[in-house]
Order: sequence, then structure tokens, then C-alpha cells
Amino acid sequence: MLDSISKPWFLCLLVVTQASLMGHPAATAPTSVGIGYSQSSIAEASYVANSAIKLGSTSLGEIDTTHFRVRYGVSAPASKRYSWRMGVEYERYSFGVPGGAFLPDTLQSVAVNLGNTLRVGDKWALQFEMDPGVYSDFEDMDWEDLNAPLSFRALYFHRPNLIWTLAVIGNIKSEFPIVGGIGARWLPTERLTVDVILPRPQVAYEASDRITLFAGGEFKGGGYRVAEDFGSRLGRPDLNGQDVFYREARVGGGFKCKLTEKVSAVLEGGWVIDRRFTYVDRNLQLNGDGAGYFQIAIRGRY
Repeated sequence: MLDSISKPWFLCLLVVTQASLMGHPAATAPTSVGIGYSQSSIAEASYVANSAIKLGSTSLGEIDTTHFRVRYGVSAPASKRYSWRMGVEYERYSFGVPGGAFLPDTLQSVAVNLGNTLRVGDKWALQFEMDPGVYSDFEDMDWEDLNAPLSFRALYFHRPNLIWTLAVIGNIKSEFPIVGGIGARWLPTERLTVDVILPRPQVAYEASDRITLFAGGEFKGGGYRVAEDFGSRLGRPDLNGQDVFYREARVGGGFKCKLTEKVSAVLEGGWVIDRRFTYVDRNLQLNGDGAGYFQIAIRGRY
């Protein structure tokens, strides 16, 4: 099995079968399957430079993106094999929108993160997560702005250095409300980790006890509700109160530095290869050209 996983075509197959998971808020790669008490936090900010935004072949001007996210969570055991998770998260996308592009200048969410993990024997773990909250432009919030993306994962511990994952994701505001895929986490050496798990597939190498180098990709985005008069203000009344799905695909690399035993700083940069907005019910899509990005994050685990 390890010989098959090391082949490039096999890794590519795993990425393709998971590709539809991108942009789902609940699609978070599993980072821990232990049953124990812990706290985690993250604060990250990124900037994507200007690039053309187009409707078909028609350029509507240039757009840039600023992204900000903060999250805090607690995990606690209920028994030797079961633990629950609870947290809160705020996320915001701000866009430098050109005139006539009929796009929102902000998309935001405030959500409660609920989840659990159940160990089944020595080989399996089951995870469930739901993120109920408000996902919109925050202009005239009502019940239509509420959503609860959810995910289910089965993890199979094939070997001490190899974990397989199977995920099913649900999000009613997505282009594809229910999707699924497979992935894997492989540790070929003590310092090298290969993750083929969306939304953040990457290869990481621990260069020292404090510095970890990484390269790979990341998918960001989600589904949001715009204001009831959003389209009318832009000459497109058919877009009033619509769900817009934002998607961003990045490739890049960087490093993580341990500031303390519990807190790390992460710096990365690269290229956004895909940036698009889709009004799902109107079958209308705007595509952005590629652009460079930079991101900084502070992560903690206590």
C-alpha cells in the first residue's frame, strides 16, 4: 500500500476525488483524533492582489481581496472513546470591487462550531461537525442569512504512519449541496508529513524543533446571502436576496515558527490560481484572473 501511495498519479487521484469539498466552511481537515481536553485558537489575515474580474470574456475591472478569520475552540472527553468540541468563529472577506461588477464589497460569517469524535476500536474514528451561524453581507440580516454547514468523516488508521479519510459535506448554499471525497495523511519519515486532505493539501518538513517548512494549496470561500436590495442598487434586481458562492484556490508555501511550546506564527505566500463568484440560483459566474497573495497567522494549542 505504501508503494502505491508514493506514486504521483495516486496522490493526484485523491485530490481530484476531493476537489468538490472546496469552499465548504465545514470542510476542515482533521488535525487531532485523540480523546482528551484541549483548547485551540487561530487568528489569520491575508491579502490577494489586484487582478481582472470577468463575466465571460468581458473584463469588469480589477478586484483585490482582504481576508480575516479568528476562531477559538475547546475539546473535552466524555468517556475513554468519545469527546465533544465547541467553539466560535468569525470570518470576513473584503473586496475592492470595480464599478459595474455587481459584487458585494464584504461577505461575513459568525458561527458556532459544534463537533464530536468517537473512537471505534483501534482502527477507526468517526467525526461530525456542524457550524450553525449567520453567513451574509451583514446588511439586512434575517432568517435567510442563517445556515448550518455540516460534515461527517470516517478515519481509518491503516498503519501508524498512514491515516485514510472519507468525508461527506453538506452546505445548502453551495454550488453542490452534498459532496464527498477521500484523502490521506502519510508520514514517510519522522519529520516529513504528506497531507492529501482538503481544504489544505500540503507537504510539510520539520527543519528543526522550532521551524517547519511547507508547500501546497488551500481552498477558501463559502456561501453567503446578499441584501434584499443588493441587485437593485447595481442595476441587477434579479440578484436581490440571492445566495452568492465565493471560491478561492491558492498554491504557495511558507514556514511555521514555534514562538512558545503552545503558540506558533505562520507566514506564507504564493499565487491564487482561481477566484470566482457564483450566484447559484441565477447560473451567473464571475471569474478572477490569477494574483499573488500573502498570509500571516497565529495559532495556539493549549
